[in-house]
Amino acid sequence: MDSSRVLLAVILSIILVVAYQELVLKRFFPAPTQQQQQAAEQAKAAKAAQGNAADNGTNAFGTLSNSTAPGAAATAGATGQQSAGMTPSMALVPERTIEVDSDLYVAVFTTHGARLKSFKLNKYRQTADKNSPPYEMVQVSPGGRLPLGAVLTRGGNVVDDSDFNYETNAPEKITTAGADATAVFVAKEADGTTITKTFTFKPSGYVFTMDVAVTGGPPLNQLGVSMSQPLTAHQGYYDIPALEADVADKSFTENEKDLKKGVPPRSGPITYAGFGDQYFLAVFLPLDPKVGTLAMAYIGDEAIARLLFDDTTRTRQEIYMGPKLLEALESVNPALTKAITFGWAGILAIIFLRILKLFHYIAPNYGVDIILVTVALRVALLPISIRSQRSMMKMQRLQPQIQRLRDKYKDNNEQLQKEMVDLYKRNHVNPLGGCAPMALQLPIFIGMYEALRNSVELRHAPFVGWINDLSTPDCLHISWMPQLPLTHCHGLPVLVLLMGLTSFIQQYMTPTTPDPNQQRMMMLTPLIFTIMLINFPAGLALYYFSSNLLGVIQQYFLNREFQQYTPTT
Repeated sequence: MDSSRVLLAVILSIILVVAYQELVLKRFFPAPTQQQQQAAEQAKAAKAAQGNAADNGTNAFGTLSNSTAPGAAATAGATGQQSAGMTPSMALVPERTIEVDSDLYVAVFTTHGARLKSFKLNKYRQTADKNSPPYEMVQVSPGGRLPLGAVLTRGGNVVDDSDFNYETNAPEKITTAGADATAVFVAKEADGTTITKTFTFKPSGYVFTMDVAVTGGPPLNQLGVSMSQPLTAHQGYYDIPALEADVADKSFTENEKDLKKGVPPRSGPITYAGFGDQYFLAVFLPLDPKVGTLAMAYIGDEAIARLLFDDTTRTRQEIYMGPKLLEALESVNPALTKAITFGWAGILAIIFLRILKLFHYIAPNYGVDIILVTVALRVALLPISIRSQRSMMKMQRLQPQIQRLRDKYKDNNEQLQKEMVDLYKRNHVNPLGGCAPMALQLPIFIGMYEALRNSVELRHAPFVGWINDLSTPDCLHISWMPQLPLTHCHGLPVLVLLMGLTSFIQQYMTPTTPDPNQQRMMMLTPLIFTIMLINFPAGLALYYFSSNLLGVIQQYFLNREFQQYTPTT
């Protein structure tokens, strides 16, 4: 096997994987421009001013009909009107809010629907600016619904409590310091239905519980909970929210496009269901009962996930709202780690992520940690890498002899193979010696790529100088420079340029095949790679640059070793 062709195949495979991420995913799921966002917000505001019918007017959950109030007629549900026996409009009842303070978050609940109005993470900021406010988990479109609703079905009608008014005896501010804290909300309807929502908060962690109990009123077919969120792309590298769930031991995601087309409900044991983006997750984890149906739809300007359970008047859920932090997810439920999209190299990605966090105890700077991980990988693969490169260099030196044999025995293939085997034996060369190590490097490359791309630890993590966020593309801002094509950079992507330069130097120093077409292709790959990585997070560019730099040093010493090497004829 020609080692240079294998090397070319590996490089092309890497380029294809990266090109899929950059050209396919970003093309079909692009982040909105500022003008598009402004236009969308104006449209949403105008729509909200005209009145949003909440769940009404759309049969979004297959055989289930539109939201109605308890005891209301089906026509009232279709028009969004409440019957005379229902709770008055929320506009006529003063709102009361309950604030819950934890070491990791500050949550605000409203008596309008007994829903979550705000959930801010204390350890994460909206932007990389040091004065940026805490990250807000509750994303609501104008006129949309707040998360953590109760859902009832009666006679085929879906009852959503978004317009119900709850009462609570909880104080305006609750702290979780040292003990569990509880907030109870109660809504009583004219038809005799009483809905009780009980939220319990732990002293630490990103998990709290939600207990929904229904008494009185007409009998229920199903009881459940709901969560909603717009799926507007965030500003960042491929940071697009999606509905994420694990039902019947199968994890899946549904994006905005699929939900608008319509997706069938999923039934079975529900491990988790809710919404997540690249770095954060908000999901239900059913405790009792666990077997139910997940109904999904896109209504108005937001996606809705409803967890419905048959023949019950009470449901209890754990709710995780926080970062996609590996340790935090594992402490709640190991299955939650599937919400981090590591791709087919997931096992390697998790290993690399754990190594990265281990180095963080030694050097509390994730840029330095990436360099240390790169060095560790290079050292671990050094014997295999050197063996591979030596084999390739010997094969390159044997090319003239191999060509002479091919010319001499061009009409006798059997004799040609025998002579080539003898040539390899005399020079102690294994023609396959350079193939397996290069094939091994592909999953390692992809695993490290996924680990760094999806690591919430790199979000807003500074390195040195102008690099204050390893999760965003590198850009040394220069005020007088125009914006670079295909980027948002008014300056120079220094790390990417250094990565491209070291990649070119390494390729130039590496022995290549005499085939001029392959030589041109090999020399073009650094340029192609540089263009594709220009919009990658700085952490990835730092890893590739460090790896290339170490590769250049290694190749330099190998080239010196082979200066005096003369093949045996």
